[in-house]
Amino acid sequence: MAETQILSVIRVWAAVAWADGVMAEAEADGLRKLIVGAELAPADKAAAEAFVDAKTDLPEKLLHDLEPAARRGVYRAACKMAVVDHVFAKSERSMLDRLRTHLGIPADIAVEIEADVPGLASPSR
Repeated sequence: MAETQILSVIRVWAAVAWADGVMAEAEADGLRKLIVGAELAPADKAAAEAFVDAKTDLPEKLLHDLEPAARRGVYRAACKMAVVDHVFAKSERSMLDRLRTHLGIPADIAVEIEADVPGLASPSR
């Protein structure tokens, strides 16, 4: 069974949170609040909770049907997830770069999005 779009988005944000090898408490809390508030089937809710509990990576087939504005929204939220623990690691930078590529977001648009995210100082690219 294919992942729903919301489950793919949760997986993306969890992958960004796990990129530094640790799911910080603030990251886990944010994801759990999202999961509780999301309209998910029980199986999808369980899958989403598993993304919080164990390291996950970006989904193979990633949100290709989203409109450009939605893709930017996913990227913006992922940027915020990367700094919710007040640490922005090189591994998180790499994950955001991979996500940007998968979402097809041009570099100049990514720079604009990142400039609006407090605490997202760019470690060496």
